[in-house]
Amino acid sequence: MQTFFRDIRYATRNLRRSPAFTATVVMTLALGVGATAAIFSCVYALLLQSLPFGDADRIIALSEIHPQITGGIEATYPDYEDWKAQQHSFTQIAAYSTLNPETVSLVTDGHGIQVHRVLASGNLFSLLGLTPMIGRVIGEQDDKPESDHVALLSASAWDRYFGRDPGVVGRSVNLNGAAFTIIGVLPVGGAYPSEGEVWLPLSLLDQETRASRVWHSVRVLGRLRPGVGLPEARADLQTVSARLAAAYPATNRNVGVLLKPLREELVGTLRPAMLSLLGAVLLVLLIACANVANLLMVRATAQRREIAVRQALGASRTQFFSQFLAQAVVLCLLGGALGIILAAGVLPLLRVALAHTASLDPSMIQSIGLNVPVLLFALFTCLVTAIVFSILPLMSSSPHLTETMRAGERGSTGGRSRKRGALVAGEIAIAVVVLFLSTLVMRSFQKLLAVDPGFRTDHLLSAEITLPEPKYSDVSPVTNHFYEQILENIGRSPGVSSAATTTIVPLKPSEVMTRFLVEGAPPTAPGTFPAAQIRYVSPDFFHTFGLALQSGRIFEQKDIDNGTKSFVVNAAFTRRYLAGRNPLGANIFLGVLSPHPERIPVIGVVSDAHDLGVEREAQPEIYLPGFGLHAVLLVRTFVDPASVESIVKNAVHTLDPDQPIYHVQTVDALMSNSMARQKMTATLLGIFSLVALALAAIGIYGVLSYSVAQRSREIGVRMAVGATRAHILRLVLSQAAQFTGLGLAVGVGTALVSARIITGLLFDTHTGDPLSACIAIGSLTLAAATAAIIPAIRAASVNPNEALRAE
Repeated sequence: MQTFFRDIRYATRNLRRSPAFTATVVMTLALGVGATAAIFSCVYALLLQSLPFGDADRIIALSEIHPQITGGIEATYPDYEDWKAQQHSFTQIAAYSTLNPETVSLVTDGHGIQVHRVLASGNLFSLLGLTPMIGRVIGEQDDKPESDHVALLSASAWDRYFGRDPGVVGRSVNLNGAAFTIIGVLPVGGAYPSEGEVWLPLSLLDQETRASRVWHSVRVLGRLRPGVGLPEARADLQTVSARLAAAYPATNRNVGVLLKPLREELVGTLRPAMLSLLGAVLLVLLIACANVANLLMVRATAQRREIAVRQALGASRTQFFSQFLAQAVVLCLLGGALGIILAAGVLPLLRVALAHTASLDPSMIQSIGLNVPVLLFALFTCLVTAIVFSILPLMSSSPHLTETMRAGERGSTGGRSRKRGALVAGEIAIAVVVLFLSTLVMRSFQKLLAVDPGFRTDHLLSAEITLPEPKYSDVSPVTNHFYEQILENIGRSPGVSSAATTTIVPLKPSEVMTRFLVEGAPPTAPGTFPAAQIRYVSPDFFHTFGLALQSGRIFEQKDIDNGTKSFVVNAAFTRRYLAGRNPLGANIFLGVLSPHPERIPVIGVVSDAHDLGVEREAQPEIYLPGFGLHAVLLVRTFVDPASVESIVKNAVHTLDPDQPIYHVQTVDALMSNSMARQKMTATLLGIFSLVALALAAIGIYGVLSYSVAQRSREIGVRMAVGATRAHILRLVLSQAAQFTGLGLAVGVGTALVSARIITGLLFDTHTGDPLSACIAIGSLTLAAATAAIIPAIRAASVNPNEALRAE
């Protein structure tokens, strides 16, 4: 060990004498290690780190699958009860609801604050394995109508609204005009779902919703029994679903159950993107390591005479390995330390980017950081790299003094050049893979940006409002008057063009749907009714939102005042359900599962809007006139929409001083957030591809520069016997073309195969996209040509007399 520390000191002195070499190696390693550590930190936090729940790997999220809806949705309360009673795979099944409504008004210090409310079954927190910070959690005894006016706070709500007062337990608070007793505070990071601020018993869910197999109102979690795996649980729940489909064909035919581990539920659609980024950054790390290996081999070759002399004097290969290892350890630790610093600087930016990703649970972002596993990963990477780099110089050095000292040896590159050329060819192949995959994703994102959402996102402000019961009620004159007054006051304000309400935030991936029947259409079997998105809107919604009237008329104020129901549908609805007939005057039946369906005429057709996300086709939609307890205010402006936020707040406050608004944001920001995952993936892959391209170019330049320096005598001889500068240029460029061509050939084949892995990240882009392949090949060819031309010109400028005299 003492010898090794001596070698460390010797290596440090030597590296100080070669500052350019040392800086190049350290910066190359820092780029590779830093990028890898930053992405691995995200991957570890999102996909590997333990969740803050007891035995979280056994917790499964259950949701319903409907043939007309993408992905899983909330279950109906009766289905949840049947799952719980008939399954055999879970020790517990619990439910929670964030609907009806999502928020409630908490009155503190004389003014109302809108807080996120969750209704939780009495066993939810025991299923999650959570212990409260103070007080207790909601239990089975609370989930009963006679004792359900209790509230549980999140740690953030306790801090934000009650100043971390330990005496909050037992205190009475006003929620939507009703008194609730606070019973406890959840631990930091223990809130589930994470956006929740106050939890109330699920028994507060209204009786009509609890009895309905039409209204999907609850999310469900289950804890697997010991020895039961996910496949067995899926089979068990499918059996239960089939039983329910037979018993209730009108509502449950073709309805299945989707089971996902809790982590997958929290991460959403981000897993493929994170794994793709990790794969890309590991490839960049490989390119960086190949570059460093080349540099170390060049340095060892330059020292081969010294090594041969020392071997002749009795030095062993073990001693040389120790010295090379010491040099590699110093370089790798310096590069690793600088890489960790770079990663620490990049992580806040990654957290900001991930915070706008709608599919990711906010609780997952808080855990992203440089923790012990990430630092161990970086240390392991550096040590393995150091060991490999210590072996390579030994392989490239000659053990024979007589061979090394021969004069001709100085001009011979032979096997060493082939090794270095092979490394560079490998760099180019890896760079082609990174460039091709990155270009695919960037072209996919470019196509996504080019999609017309069907409505104007500019100069449009969105805000949500939820009116508390029993002060207000659905479809009542009081509620209608409240919204009509707000819209009138906002519409008259300076800088405002128009104002309207709807029920769903634009671009939110929501599935608020209704079953219906078209009058005159062929009869359908129970459970096979068509379904469409449904929205309640104010009369000025279509103008404010920017939807063009294609035929008929849109709603007027008299439609709300008179209470007469009528439909406006979008073009997608007419194409799918009213094809071949005049949509105006067509009658649609709602409430088809009730004894007396309601017959409503279509009075107008408007253009399509991609309001569930621009990456999805426009869905059939039905619009009804009216207002509800929850509404989304949309304000079209002539000025910066963010500047009218105070106008909206004042308009609401004037009518009801205790009524807050929340989620105030521009629709341009909503549009940007809806594509945040794709933007982040494309941006990071673009950065990685540029780094890969630069490293590959540096590798080509390094190999050719060294080759020219070593072959100066050969070049001088060639020029002395008549070779022109053009011949020398071709000689050097042909050497570059050999390993560049090999790298491109291997890289393109590997890239085409690898592209299948990222199919889920692409929008309207084929994995064999020829333009992406041309961009990748063209970029690498241009980089290779640029890197090769300088050594080639230097070779062509060799003076034969000076080269031969030097030899």
